Formats: sequence, C-alpha cells, structure tokens
Amino acid sequence: MLLFKSRLQKQWKAHLALFRSIGDWALYIYLIIPFAAFIYYLLRETVFQLNYGLIESIHPGILIFLLLFIATSLINRTFSEPADKLFLLQNRKQYAALKRWSFYYSLLVNFLYMAILYSLFYPLLKYVHAISSIQLIQFAISLMSCYLVSKIILLQSSKWAQFCYILFLVVLFTTFVFYANVWTVVFSSLIGIVSGGFYEKRAIQTHRYFEKQTENDVEAFYRWQSRIFFINPELKTLKLPVHKAKAPILCKQSKSNNQVTVLIELMLKTILRKKNYLWNYVRIIAIVFPLMFVLPWWAAYLLIIFMYFGLNSYMSAILDEMKENAIFKIIPASDQNWAKAMKRVEIYMINPVSFVYLVIITCRILFF
Repeated sequence: MLLFKSRLQKQWKAHLALFRSIGDWALYIYLIIPFAAFIYYLLRETVFQLNYGLIESIHPGILIFLLLFIATSLINRTFSEPADKLFLLQNRKQYAALKRWSFYYSLLVNFLYMAILYSLFYPLLKYVHAISSIQLIQFAISLMSCYLVSKIILLQSSKWAQFCYILFLVVLFTTFVFYANVWTVVFSSLIGIVSGGFYEKRAIQTHRYFEKQTENDVEAFYRWQSRIFFINPELKTLKLPVHKAKAPILCKQSKSNNQVTVLIELMLKTILRKKNYLWNYVRIIAIVFPLMFVLPWWAAYLLIIFMYFGLNSYMSAILDEMKENAIFKIIPASDQNWAKAMKRVEIYMINPVSFVYLVIITCRILFF
C-alpha cells in the first residue's frame, strides 16, 4: 500500500509540475471556464433535451458496439518501473500488492469513465430507441465484463490475435444486449467475476508478464502527454525510431529562384514527406469532420474556431522546429524572409480546410 501510494503521488506530482511549466493559473482559468460553459450548453441542448441530432439516425447496435469497443481500450495501470526487475521482483509479495492496489485504482478510474459514457447515452437508448430495462442492465454489465476480459486478452495473446479476439468479444456482448434475459445477465456477470479472479491469479500473483505490463504502464503514463503536447519536441520522452529515407517521388527539384518561394516549397515538402508531421495534421482535421454533423450548429462553429487556432499553434510549432534544424540553417535566408514564408505556409495549410468546413456547416444549416 505504501509503495503504491508513493508511486501514485510521484505520478501526479509529475503531471502537476508539467502543467505548471507550460502555463499559470490565470491561463487555465481562461481555458477551463469557457470549456465548462461549452460542455454545459452542449449537454443542455443534446442530452437534457433528448436531441442528439444525427446520432439518433445511427442504429443502436452500432452505438453499443462502439461503446463496448471503447471499454476494451481502457488500460490497467501497474505502476511498475523497469528497475523493478532488479530490485522489487525479489520481494514477490510486495510487488503483487503494488499490482493489486494498482488494479483497484484502475478499476475505479475506468468505472467512472464507463459510467460517464453510459449516463450520456442512457437517455438516447432508453427514450429514443426504446431499449428495455433488462437490455440496459445487460449493457451496463457488458461494459464491465468486456473491460475485464480484454485485459486478459491483451496479456495472453499476440498483437495479431488481440484484435480478432476483442472484435469477437465485442460482437458477442452486443448480441447479448439485444437478446437480453435473466440468463444472459447472469452469464455476463459470471464472465466478469471469473475474469477478475483470473487476472488476480495470472497477472497479479505471478510476474511472467512483467515486460508487457511495464511497457503498457509506461505507455499509459505518457499517453495523455503525447496526445496533448505532441507538438512540443521537449515533452517527447521516447526517441522516435530511425527510418531510412526514401527518394521523393514528386517535386524533386525547386523551379524558383525567389528565396521566400524556395523556403515555402521546402517547408511544404518536409510536412508532406515527414510522416509524423502529416499524420498529426490529418488527425486534427479528421477528428473535427464527423463532429460537425453531430454537434448543434453553434457548437460546430465553435469547434471550427478551436480547430483553426489549434492548427495555427501546431503549424507554428513544427515550422519553428524546422527552422532550428541543421539542414535549414545552411540556407542563407533572413529572418524577415523566414517570417514571410512561415506565414504563407500557415495560410496554405489552415485557411482552405477551415473555409471548406465552414461551407459544410452552413450548407447543413440551410439545406438540412
């Protein structure tokens, strides 16, 4: 218990130190208050009014399948560290106690996540799709059972088999929800209880999965940092693997002698050819696209504004990183030309997407 408590405190101290290093309390107040107001009005216009927009047209089976699949993606923490292999594994009882308390902590946190998801979609399933009470009880139990069984699958199976097993698991429990009765509820409950006992025996009391559990725990610890602060190179804790460079297929040679144009061309080529730059850019755009059709029109417009400033911050960060790269320092360009080129690249990469999204939302309001 003491070891678990110390490592939990160490984790949250690291998180708080990181937040203090990137902003002060005034900045967070300016961010939290508008965000809280946005969430409140969004819930008031959707959940409280039973007006889910286009989500109502989605078949309830698809919604239940997606929510169960999300439950399988939740991670169990072990708070184990690579150095434990040398020191802590000698004391098996102490290490088992650390993993047991970590499992209780993960179970509580993930239960809160699933309860929030369940409460958000409960009115939709109950009053819009007319799902019966026994089916809703089955759905709640299936969320917990899917979560517990998936943790065993992730430890026991190879990466190629994990997806197939989890897909079969989610389909099975989705079927249980639509054909729910007393026996399926009892059977699903037993699966969850047996899975919890099996996890205690194989993943807590024994240490055969030490490497895999430690790897998953390190990934879970840095997951939120990598998602929120991926634009800042200083916050990357793991070195990216080195990939062999391939010869470019398009735009192999510049056709301009203007210094600003050459800089623009080089920066655009770098963004297109460096996978992490391009993937992060596409990911931001892809996340916003389906939300435009789900959210109310006013929330969709606000989302486009947030996307615009988010893309602007992301592009500024990667362009500054390019400028500091050694290969760009050999280009004899003044700071004024760099500023012009970076501004033009931001316009090329942000404005067209924002304009197209605004047109889509406006057409949705006018014609639908």
